[in-house]
Amino acid sequence: MTRPNLLPLGFVDSGINAQTPDSDVKYLRFLNATLLLFTLAQLPVLALLTVVELWDQLFINLAAIGLCWTGFLLNRQGRHLAAKVLVLTVLTANTAYFSVILGSTAPTHLWLVPMAVLGILVFKPSERAYTALAVGFSMINLAILELVYRDLTPMVRPFDDPSQAHWAATGSTVSAMLLTLMLVGMMHKRFAQSETALGEEKVQSERLLRAILPEDIAHQLSTTGKTPAIRHNDVSILFADIVGFTPLAASMSAEDIVALLADIFSRIDQLIASCGVEKIKTIGDAYMVASGVPQPIPDHAERLARCAFGMLEIIAQVSADRNLSLQMRVGIHRGSAVAGVIGTTKFAYDMWGESVNLASRLESTSEAGRIHVSDDFRAGLQDTMQFEERGEITLKGVGPTRTHWLVSRHPQDS
Repeated sequence: MTRPNLLPLGFVDSGINAQTPDSDVKYLRFLNATLLLFTLAQLPVLALLTVVELWDQLFINLAAIGLCWTGFLLNRQGRHLAAKVLVLTVLTANTAYFSVILGSTAPTHLWLVPMAVLGILVFKPSERAYTALAVGFSMINLAILELVYRDLTPMVRPFDDPSQAHWAATGSTVSAMLLTLMLVGMMHKRFAQSETALGEEKVQSERLLRAILPEDIAHQLSTTGKTPAIRHNDVSILFADIVGFTPLAASMSAEDIVALLADIFSRIDQLIASCGVEKIKTIGDAYMVASGVPQPIPDHAERLARCAFGMLEIIAQVSADRNLSLQMRVGIHRGSAVAGVIGTTKFAYDMWGESVNLASRLESTSEAGRIHVSDDFRAGLQDTMQFEERGEITLKGVGPTRTHWLVSRHPQDS
């Protein structure tokens, strides 16, 4: 993954590569930017120390800059935590040192406040122990200089003129306040970006949930984190599969098989959406649909019957379009079933119970191009649909069962 450089020569992106986790990038960039800003901010300080001939302090400042750049080299080597600890320690110690030698009349110790803010910004949440140490180190130094040694006598006096000393102290205070505000603003921006990213991830997660789960179930799962299994006393269940698909698939390439199933199932997906029923799952070339779940509907059987006829029409159309001899067999039953979400990582809305098993047996004993239904399913639709009695057949695991063929939508269509 290529990341854009924010400064010439990619300084801010130093130590960042394609393997760097996105969650770490913002912390590394911030540390690199801090190193650059610290160096730039020291240029006028170094000039001032040279003018007033404070050579010891000049060399100490140069040493601090050198150590910070050692942190930059550690960052480039991937030793990010060591770089953070080194830079924060050097910056805080350097600030405390100048606070002591300049005395209480020069409020240099106020720069320890932005140092504490830096401790919050450069460490990741998993490095909170280091955050506590960095913030604690800065605030302890600040408390000592502000509360314990309130009248420190300056060891050096860069300004003999009191007015110059006053304006220098005022400038230092204002600069510390501005830097603190800048860092707080950066922190706020980071929080805002994190909230935006979380919001986008939530929308994406909900979109994915709605793609694999019923709308009501997806909403319940996203808001409560769980969804209980529910027993439905009256639902209609349909199983359908493509007759002779296995030998057909043996003569086709893998790409053609996937393309064929994708064409068929995408058309069926549109059909079930228009019928107002619920897709449960696909297993190979088999398709399971239910009506009356997750919310009960009074005409669930009629909707599923329309869906079954639509499936047969889709298979006929696909066969004509692709010059194939495809047929589908369908089995439908009406009864009670338990429905709910299974799994904790790959969610799936599924159904269980004798009604599910019976619908599956009706499909496996159906015939190509026909809709095989139970007596219970027929009982609710005999006034609106045309049926032919198949008679009593033996279903595996069920026993002798009276079944019928659903032949048309209305009696006058036969």
